[in-house]
Amino acid sequence: MTHRSRPRVHLLTGGPDWEQRQATVKSVPFSRRQKEARKPLLALMEELREAVERGDWASARAARSAAWGEVNRLADNLTTEERKHLWRYKRRIVAGEVRDHARRAGRG
Repeated sequence: MTHRSRPRVHLLTGGPDWEQRQATVKSVPFSRRQKEARKPLLALMEELREAVERGDWASARAARSAAWGEVNRLADNLTTEERKHLWRYKRRIVAGEVRDHARRAGRG
């Protein structure tokens, strides 16, 4: 069997140029109803941010859990960024708890 048994590949032109292919999709702004539906979630995210900044890990875990409940209640397309933020906060909470636990163990 020779290399000629396979069909040749033809590169065709005429599609979008490279810049158009690499362009990011512009996000559509939320409607008034969507903004209203997201308000409780945004309030919980702010509460979570404040708890993490204070280092209050129990409150941060409770706020994160409540925020996940609100995220699950809303449509997926409304909460894409918030889901990413919640996973980042989870890592920060776990790292903070480990750091604080190590500090307490080192003192005692």
